[in-house]
Amino acid sequence: MLIIAVIPFLFLFYALYRRRGRKILARFGDPELMKPLMPGISSRRGWWKLSLFCAALFFFALGLSRPRTGARLKEMERSGVEIIVALDVSNSMLAEDYSPNRLERAKLAVSRLVDNLGRDRIGLIVFAGDAFVQLPVTTDYVSAKIFLKSISTGSVPRQGTALGQAILTGIRSFSLDTPESRALVLITDGENHEDDAVAAAAEAKNQGIQVHCIGIGSEFGKPIPLADGSLLKDEEGNTVVTRLDEQTLMKVAEAGDGIYVRAGNTDFGLERIVEKIHELNEQEYQSVVFEDFDEQYMYFFGIALFLLLIEFLISERKGRRFKSFDVFGKTAVCLILLTALSQAALAQADKKDVRAGNRAFRKGELEKAMVDYHKALSRDSTSVKAKYNLANTLQETGQSAQASQIMEPVADSIVSTVQKADAWHNAGNMQLSQKEYAKSIEAYKKSLRLRPDDTETKTNLAYAQKMLKDQENQQNQQNQDQNKDQNQDQQNQDQNQDQNQDQNKDQDQDQQKQEQQQQQQSPPKITPQAAQQMLDAIQQKEKETQDKVNKEKAKAAVPVRTGKNW
Repeated sequence: MLIIAVIPFLFLFYALYRRRGRKILARFGDPELMKPLMPGISSRRGWWKLSLFCAALFFFALGLSRPRTGARLKEMERSGVEIIVALDVSNSMLAEDYSPNRLERAKLAVSRLVDNLGRDRIGLIVFAGDAFVQLPVTTDYVSAKIFLKSISTGSVPRQGTALGQAILTGIRSFSLDTPESRALVLITDGENHEDDAVAAAAEAKNQGIQVHCIGIGSEFGKPIPLADGSLLKDEEGNTVVTRLDEQTLMKVAEAGDGIYVRAGNTDFGLERIVEKIHELNEQEYQSVVFEDFDEQYMYFFGIALFLLLIEFLISERKGRRFKSFDVFGKTAVCLILLTALSQAALAQADKKDVRAGNRAFRKGELEKAMVDYHKALSRDSTSVKAKYNLANTLQETGQSAQASQIMEPVADSIVSTVQKADAWHNAGNMQLSQKEYAKSIEAYKKSLRLRPDDTETKTNLAYAQKMLKDQENQQNQQNQDQNKDQNQDQQNQDQNQDQNQDQNKDQDQDQQKQEQQQQQQSPPKITPQAAQQMLDAIQQKEKETQDKVNKEKAKAAVPVRTGKNW
């Protein structure tokens, strides 16, 4: 502490100052004889004022160090189970049959679950058309709630609902040191559009993992509201109504040796599943825990301020009174100084945690590094270094979507040209991993504007441009194929109409011939039985003709839907 180290020098300088004053006074005469001529001078008060000021400075320095109680990052032995929550973030989770919607209601339930966990490890997976690890299994419940708040329907770029992919991602995300105490909880509406979730659940069971399901939604279904106030529509222009598929979720839970619970607005159902999970054998494991803390710096600042006020009230001269303006003016200056210094100290308080996170990152301890960076952000939410390093750590753990969301605004706020170029380069890599080729190209270009000779950035830019071109060509080809199919369908319909017209024309000609024959000869007499047989023959012929037309239409029909976006 440099401030505390300065205090002895203040006493030394003041002693030299007083000694020089006595020497100057001795030039005018004997100091003892001159004392009666200066009754207001006090040799002790100056030392009292300096002592009070140095004491205030000492406590102020202690306050700048931000002493805390109850906070520490430590390793400890724990016994518990591992729970990974796989949360559906597809657009169907925006349906408002729960308040305010399905996704927010599910996040609230998971947040309450985290609050009640005492010794278990928890992880988060988000899934829609793909599945990603949002948070690796950890006992850092503070980080779990931070990651939980950031979840939205945009957390996964590809829409749809891939229950099987979520289960397989969960299987890969569990620790290897807890083979008999692992459970996966799926929170979804069960509208599986992509894969075989039952087979994936059976595979999880074979690896000792229970798969439980919470169904969220209503059997009657709800439309999906969008941000602009409209309702989501499918590719045919129909309003999408999303319903709870309980049968699928029951089959998944049964195949995964778990239970199925339908979520309610009051009782979400997580408690019943957690009780079931705690029947598993608890495993012992090492855990890194970041405990909450209480700040104590304000008490030291208060003592420092009190001592400074006393020092202001003491005059170096006997019998001199301060004007109220002087007292309050100096007090205001003191308060302003304390506020400015405390804000500067708080702005730099995250450096220690960032350095600890960097050391953990270099050792490959990515989970501990994320904890340290989150600690730094909890102290200073504007820390550019903490956000930058957290984004890189998330990218290393495969969470490119979250990393990109953090890195992009950070790159704009960096002052150094070299670091700014690195930030945009990393942002481009993160967006490239998410197949957001247009955004990655823009990020690489911003990096090259700052560092034009970077070969790696140029290579990545060329690759991103090629992938974007391939994506556009593929999209154009799909559009052409779709238009071709639609044109073929239209041609088939026109052909069927022509066939129907030809058939009607032939029938009209037959009718005209029959009328002419009837005019030329008298109508024969027909028995009722013969008339009925003729009528049946005509109806049979029309039926055969219609069946033929329908078969031609069925051959020409091509499905229009290529995928679901909810």
